[in-house]
Amino acid sequence: MKKINVQQITVPLDFKVACGFYKIDIAEVLQIFIDHVTIYDTINKTYHEGFSEASHAIVYYVKAKASKTIKSKAIKKCWRLVEQNIKQIVILAEMRKKGWKTTTKRGYTRCFVENIFKSMERLHTPSDILYLDEFSTLRLSKDFCVLCELHNCYPKEFLEYFMGKISLADAHAHLQLKKWSGNFIFDFLFKIADGFGRDTSSIPSLNDAEIDFYQRVKQLRLELYIVQDLKERAVILQDFYLSHYRTMNPN
Repeated sequence: MKKINVQQITVPLDFKVACGFYKIDIAEVLQIFIDHVTIYDTINKTYHEGFSEASHAIVYYVKAKASKTIKSKAIKKCWRLVEQNIKQIVILAEMRKKGWKTTTKRGYTRCFVENIFKSMERLHTPSDILYLDEFSTLRLSKDFCVLCELHNCYPKEFLEYFMGKISLADAHAHLQLKKWSGNFIFDFLFKIADGFGRDTSSIPSLNDAEIDFYQRVKQLRLELYIVQDLKERAVILQDFYLSHYRTMNPN
């Protein structure tokens, strides 16, 4: 098996700001994203919370780089087997049989994903463990690994695309003006912030600086009532959020 150097993941500043605002761990968000990416849900047209947003982020990224797409090197020696198993997943995704829930059909795809996973070469995902930094690791699912190899992508490409679509200021500006941004990826982050996929048994404590900040957020929203221009509002919010983030994270 050809060895490929794993490149370090670059976490965009806007993503750090968003996670800091909601007091959620970056590694936790990325792990929830990974865990909800499935081959089944890249094909399935019915909505299923979390799985649809995460899986279609992969679809959008692959489409965005379509002009550069070449045949997968990882399945060069087993493409017939892969093709057969993908067809079975497609059948399940398109099945409209009564009594068959999405979770049931997704569960049945595991054996087909396993077949592909065992037969393919792992050129872009040589390990199931991905290091985010010296303190945090991510565990790649078999679905995630297979999608990486099928599309000749490193895990960091999918993860950085996901993170790069998130701007707290832009999302809040749209929300406050009651305009849908069309950014389903940020909708996914909203869900995580509300507890989706997380252990919410413990409530994070706030220090005095954070309490003052959230009170100032409420005040700023009232002050911005007269600012109806979307871009202008987003710029003001971005400066405000970024200033707080840098104050709380001086290093």
